Amino acid sequence: MRGLPFKLSLYIAVLSILAIGLSVGAIVQCSTSLNGLLAVAIFSLAIFVSDLYPIRLPTTDQAEVTVSCAFKTAAAIVYGPWVAIPAAMIGTFLAELAMKREWYKALFNAAEMTLTTAAMAAVYELLQTGSRMPFGSARNGLAVVAMMMTYAFTNTGLVAGVMAVARRMSLFHVWSSNFRDSIWNNLTIIPTGAVIAALWLLNPWSVLYLVLPVIVLRRSFEYIGELRNQTRATLVRMADAVDQRDPSTFMHSQRVAQYSAAIAQEIGLPIEAVDTIRMAGRLHDLGKIGMSNDLLYKPGAFDADELMTFRKHPQIGADLLAQFQFFDDGKGLVLYHHEHYDGTGYLAGLAGEDIPLGSRILSVADAFDAMTSKRVYRDPLTFEQAIAELERCSGTQFDPQLVEVFVGILRLPEWVEGVAQMSLAGGD
Repeated sequence: MRGLPFKLSLYIAVLSILAIGLSVGAIVQCSTSLNGLLAVAIFSLAIFVSDLYPIRLPTTDQAEVTVSCAFKTAAAIVYGPWVAIPAAMIGTFLAELAMKREWYKALFNAAEMTLTTAAMAAVYELLQTGSRMPFGSARNGLAVVAMMMTYAFTNTGLVAGVMAVARRMSLFHVWSSNFRDSIWNNLTIIPTGAVIAALWLLNPWSVLYLVLPVIVLRRSFEYIGELRNQTRATLVRMADAVDQRDPSTFMHSQRVAQYSAAIAQEIGLPIEAVDTIRMAGRLHDLGKIGMSNDLLYKPGAFDADELMTFRKHPQIGADLLAQFQFFDDGKGLVLYHHEHYDGTGYLAGLAGEDIPLGSRILSVADAFDAMTSKRVYRDPLTFEQAIAELERCSGTQFDPQLVEVFVGILRLPEWVEGVAQMSLAGGD
C-alpha cells in the first residue's frame, strides 16, 4: 500500500487479514460438502452481479448502494457463516476488480463487507432456534432484526474507521457526523434477504420468483438517486440563469459555492453538511430570477421601494426551494444568508448563533466574491482590500471565527492565485 499513510495502510491490512483468514477457514469448513461449495459459488455469483451495478448517490463523496446485501443475508440465514463469509469475500472482491477500483480500495471494500457479513451470520447463529426458517418463530424474526442492527453498526463503523484514520479524527465524531442520521436508509435490503432465504428453504427454485421484485427494488434505489440528481441539476440551471443575465455576476454562485465549501471543510463539518452548504452557495441568489433587469442592473443606489423589493430575494429563493423536497435542509441557509452577526441584517434580524451556521458561511463567501468582482456600480476591490473589509466587519456583519478561518484559507498560496483567476473569470 505504498503511498498511503502508515496508519491507514495498517487499518486496511488488519481488516484484510481478518477477512481473508475467516474466508479461508470457512472454505476449509465447507470443503467436505459439495452442496456447501456449490452454495458458495451460487451466492458469490449473485453478489458479484449485484455489485457490478451500483447506484451512485448524489453526494460529493460519490457514495454507492447495491442490493447485494440481500444475497449476503440470505446466505447467512440458509447456510450460516461457512457459506456467507467466503461468498461475500469472493463476490465483492471480483466485482471490485471488474470495476477496476484501485487495488487497496477493492481490498478494503471486500474485507469490510466480509466482516460485516460474518458479524450478521454470527448473530443469526446465536439467536435462531435451530430451524433456519427466518419467519418460523418469533425468535427467528428477532434474529433477523438483530442482523439489521448488526449490519447497520458494523458496516458504518468499519467505514467510519477508515475515514477517521485517513482524516485523523475521532471515530465517534466521524460516525455521528456522517452516518448517525442515515443509518437506516438501506436496511430494507436485509428483510428482502430474509424473504430470499425463506423461499430458498422451501424450494431453491422458488427464488426465481424474486428476480423481478429484486430488480424493482434496485430500480427504486436508482429512481430515487436519479430524482435527486435531476432535482439538483434543475436547481443549478435555474441559479446559472440568474448569473448569466448579468456578465458582471457570471459564475458568482459557482465561486460562492467553492468558497463556502472550503470554509465548511476547514471547520470540520461532515460530508453531508459540506455538500448542503455547497449547493446552497450555488442557489443563494435563486430568488433574483424573477426580478426585473432594471432593478438588477441599476448603477446607482436603490430607493426605498426598490430596496424592499430587492431584499425579498432570500425569501423568494427559499420559497422556490421549498417546492423541492430533496433540498429541504438548504432552504433555511438561503433564507438567512443576508442576516448580520450583530442582528442588523435582513430578513428576520437574527443575530449571532441564532443564524444558521451555513448561512453565516454563505454570508462571508458571498460578500468576498461580491467585493472582488466588478459590478455595474463600482470596480472590484483588490484581494487585500477585500480581506481588510472582511476583517473590519468581523463581529458586526460577519461571524468573527468564520472570517478568521476564511482569511486563513485565502492566504494559502494556491488560493491567492486561484482567487485572482476566479475573479477574472467573472467577466467585465
